[in-house]
Amino acid sequence: MSLLHRLPTIRAKLGSVIVFAVGLTILLAYLILGFGFGVFALGEHWWEVLLAGALASGIALLIARWVARGMTQPLRDMAQAARKMETGDYSQRVHTSSRDEVGQLAQAFNRMSAELDQLDRLRRDLVANVSHELKTPISALRAHLENLLDGVERPDPETLQVMLTQSERLGRLVDQLLDLSRLESGDVPLHREDVPLAPLVSEVLSEIEVARAGRGVEIRGSVPGDLPSVYADRERIHQVLFNLLDNAVRFTPEGGRVTVSAETHDGSIDVHVADTGPGIPPEHLPRLFERFYRADPARAQKDGGTGIGLAIARSVVEAHGGRIWADSRPGEGSMFTFELPVAIAAERRRDP
Repeated sequence: MSLLHRLPTIRAKLGSVIVFAVGLTILLAYLILGFGFGVFALGEHWWEVLLAGALASGIALLIARWVARGMTQPLRDMAQAARKMETGDYSQRVHTSSRDEVGQLAQAFNRMSAELDQLDRLRRDLVANVSHELKTPISALRAHLENLLDGVERPDPETLQVMLTQSERLGRLVDQLLDLSRLESGDVPLHREDVPLAPLVSEVLSEIEVARAGRGVEIRGSVPGDLPSVYADRERIHQVLFNLLDNAVRFTPEGGRVTVSAETHDGSIDVHVADTGPGIPPEHLPRLFERFYRADPARAQKDGGTGIGLAIARSVVEAHGGRIWADSRPGEGSMFTFELPVAIAAERRRDP
């Protein structure tokens, strides 16, 4: 095999193997004739045998190169695609109908290329979104500072409050970005314990009522006190509930209602956050939990949303082994649901 490694292409290796096989076949045939039938002397026909062997080797080599060209075409395509991917072009794909090892390799290459292409798009979108989100509060702060320096505005409490609000939004965005990055990379350890849901929901509802006071939205909790505890990180589930309730209150008009409920389902507890808001169009539902995605960008920015809260909620829930989803119809409100393992069921899964 070390000799074949010196050859530059697979076609050359395959051709060499076939030529060697033809030569070995002729040699073995001669030996069999000699030792088996006593025919060692070829007489005057020895050169014809050599000529036939040479012609057979040449023909076999040509056929091997022709056959190998089709066999190795996906490999050449992959090599060419890999060279283009080095320059940042991740849209390359290898087309093959082969089902052998080379075809399987081509399919694996296409999956890898598709994942790299998606990651590259996500990276570009993230950079663009972060730049846009950071630019808004920074531009507002800069405008107020320039007006203060030019004497256009006075440092009255109203102006300072606007500047403080923008700086808080900027700090909140940076904190959430760092938090999301740690969650997605798995750098945040989960301190799991048995967490009763009813007291936790009551605590979050009280915080939301203070944070969103004056919006005229009724906030109601409907979590049974005898509901089994969940096996989760209390602070992280608090974060999920707060994000979902904060979104629901912000998008529910005055006079509307936001309700939190929970129920057991197949060894897990489903927590529902429902509102009577305008609802979400169906085309937006699959992307709600993506970073910086907003179904109503103008409304979200006006209310101070960063577009990261739902992405953080998804990362936290998935880190607990659960899932989160949204159901909504335009004009009928929305319901966000996430599931968590029941404490007893989680203990059984841990102890075989």
